[in-house]
Amino acid sequence: MNEIQLSPDQDRAAINLRRIDLNLLVMFEALVEERSVSKAAARLNLTSSAVSHALRRLREQFKDPLMLRTAQGMVPTPEAVRLAKSFRKAFSEIENAIGVAGEFDPATARRTFLLRVSDYVGILLLPRLCVELRTVAPGVSLSVQSFEMRQPSDRVEYEGVEIRLSVSRGHSVLSASRRILDDRWMVLMRKGHPAASAPLTLDKYLELGHLKVSGVGSSILDELLAERGLARRVMIQVPTWQGMVPVIESTDLIAAMPAHWMGSVLSGSNCVAFPFPLPELALSIDAVWHPRNDHDPGHKWFRELIHQIFQDAHKKSHVQD
Repeated sequence: MNEIQLSPDQDRAAINLRRIDLNLLVMFEALVEERSVSKAAARLNLTSSAVSHALRRLREQFKDPLMLRTAQGMVPTPEAVRLAKSFRKAFSEIENAIGVAGEFDPATARRTFLLRVSDYVGILLLPRLCVELRTVAPGVSLSVQSFEMRQPSDRVEYEGVEIRLSVSRGHSVLSASRRILDDRWMVLMRKGHPAASAPLTLDKYLELGHLKVSGVGSSILDELLAERGLARRVMIQVPTWQGMVPVIESTDLIAAMPAHWMGSVLSGSNCVAFPFPLPELALSIDAVWHPRNDHDPGHKWFRELIHQIFQDAHKKSHVQD
């Protein structure tokens, strides 16, 4: 009987593969995605020391620093990014092979879902989502994180679900994404504002002083205006949407806000809202997730629940035009 002869390189590869602890690769993926030993440890339900030890072993195995400490936190080396992309494909095939796509019963499930949202989206989503989870999935936990101000372009996709403003100007561009809300901008000002007595024109909008909320959402509006050679006159910037309304009520500043917020903002406040004078500037929100989770039944259920909450909220909202 003929034996299969391996070349020296093939034999070395087989030996190296047998020496690798596959659990280390799971930790490696978490480190690259979280860019933090403590966050990776929390995600994996391990201690930080265990993850640090795993990182030392990974560095020895791959003969590369893999994760570098910088003033902005840990960042992966080019070799780490290359490995992470390859491992992602391998993990997907392994999970499909062992039948991850089984049944998911929310009433009996014990699982933690990860969610990353901005405060602007969270105010609409989280109260409704938490009530729904406590009602139909009492054993399901939720871990909510905020967006970092800047996310490097080489970041491996997040393991949970991100709810974020679309960067596609009206169309979902990622295969692992779903449009969950098509909204529009409205302009908020106090009752009795000098500009509230007449329809709001584009010239008047640009002439007035603006309050801007720092971060991605409000910056997209500036980018859309800049594409048309326009710019608003920002007088004050605040870090969150929650702190905006009291300032608007007590000054002659105005602010752009998503229309689906107006029902709650106008109720009990001293504000009025007008349509944005450029109606073609759409505000679209997408749910985005790791492609590996496309066919995970629990993940699909969670994404569908988020989509339904947005649809129900949008139908119930009453916006003053």
